[in-house]
Amino acid sequence: MAKTVTISELRVDQRLQDEAFSLKEFEKKVSRQGKYYYNILLGDKTGEIRGKLWSENVDSSLVSLKPGEIVSITGYIQEYAGKPQIIAEKISVVTNMAPEEFLPVTSRDRSKMREDLELAISAVSNPNLKQIIDLFWNNDANRDSYLNFPAGMYVHHGYVGGLLEHVWEMWQLSQPFLNIYANLDKDLYFTGLFFHDVGKLEELNIVGATIVMTKEGSLNGHIAQGVLKVKSLIDQVSDFPADLKSKLFHLILSHQGHLEFGSPVKPMMIEALVLSMVDSNSADMNQATKHIEKQADTDDDFTDYHKQLGRSLYKGS
Repeated sequence: MAKTVTISELRVDQRLQDEAFSLKEFEKKVSRQGKYYYNILLGDKTGEIRGKLWSENVDSSLVSLKPGEIVSITGYIQEYAGKPQIIAEKISVVTNMAPEEFLPVTSRDRSKMREDLELAISAVSNPNLKQIIDLFWNNDANRDSYLNFPAGMYVHHGYVGGLLEHVWEMWQLSQPFLNIYANLDKDLYFTGLFFHDVGKLEELNIVGATIVMTKEGSLNGHIAQGVLKVKSLIDQVSDFPADLKSKLFHLILSHQGHLEFGSPVKPMMIEALVLSMVDSNSADMNQATKHIEKQADTDDDFTDYHKQLGRSLYKGS
């Protein structure tokens, strides 16, 4: 089965015949009239689209459908609340297509980003910090996950290679601070930056063609999972300095910058202040650029309101 249309190409009144998408949500609902239906969320490399499957089009085989599966959709596109949605007339599971074909991927050069990151790793001179980085990076499973995982599900860098891109952007944004403020502990700062989102590897997972939240992620969040991961590395190093451990933990715990953003403490070290700023810069710019790109073909000068950024964005001319 070949994919012939992407979500970004879908238009109102367009008909679909056995088109493949990833199933991201499949939730049974009941209407006010007592008629049941399914809310669906479909995805591919170009984006997502919501839709509905009404009860008369449901057969018993669909009960076992799970997020992450590739499905074939027959139906049509209609407008709802000013946005296109799919009205599915038939859904069936597709088994002969690779999930990777449906996952969005970073547009940046992953080989170059990895090269830059490994150059920074090699420059760490503090033996204790270098040892925990090497313990992590020299583990094939850890390294492969770090290079390929997203940095989030929806908010920012939510695609294959997103975590690597986020860390790479933060490191590039850090260079002026490191050049201007000589009293910044560069080794400590880089180690905190490198590990600040390592908990995402426990919080998120790629299941089939969908990025999902794990049980550990839902219960603990990525900050707690990150501290636990770094502690497990530190425990393998003899006589790791207690003060250095506390400082490194602080960088991870405070990197969101504000209590209301999820950090249990505010940044209280200059390294933590810079880390929280470049983390926010990378996340905000990713959200802004993606939001503008998504609405580039509209005639309006401004985008729709962006919930996380709390504003509309000017697209320019």
